[in-house]
Amino acid sequence: MTTKDVRSIDQQHAPSATTEQQSAVSDIVLPAERIIGALTTGTVLVVLWAGFHWHDLASWTVGVPMALIGGALTLCLPASKSLRLSPLGALSFAMFAIVGMLRGAVDVSRHSLSPKTLRPSCIPWRTHLPEGRPRRLFAVAITLLPGTLTARIEGDLLTVHALDLSDAMHVELAALEAKIAKLYRLNHKETLP
Repeated sequence: MTTKDVRSIDQQHAPSATTEQQSAVSDIVLPAERIIGALTTGTVLVVLWAGFHWHDLASWTVGVPMALIGGALTLCLPASKSLRLSPLGALSFAMFAIVGMLRGAVDVSRHSLSPKTLRPSCIPWRTHLPEGRPRRLFAVAITLLPGTLTARIEGDLLTVHALDLSDAMHVELAALEAKIAKLYRLNHKETLP
């Protein structure tokens, strides 16, 4: 082996200046995307606050700082791959959320008037949604189903607490998972456990 051979081997394993520059650029782009996401979240929270409290100017002393804190807290969430949202999926999910809140209010009221109808239980649910935003949204959106909440998340296994355990609960969980997959434009096959 000659010194020429050693030099060529060293050059093969040494990163080029271009590779280092690309790495530095990608490190810069990711935080910028996260900052834009935090600003977007803060803006959405301010708009929501304005929609609910537009007539009460004194409430802005609380609303604006809380919206800014909410936006800043998104930087503490684990980074996830940027996903494109489907406008039709978003509309469908918004309708589901509105109807879910109304159904949940009626169902909990009905159960509070006749507690003998309660059959509380925990349901294990293995989701097929990828980690990150889709899975987090699924875990939070479960609370829109009447009498339910996500009690635990361990990887792709969620423990769902339900006030009324019925076969319909499995169907509703599968439908919710499919709506979130549609929202994020994911290929998703509805499967019941």
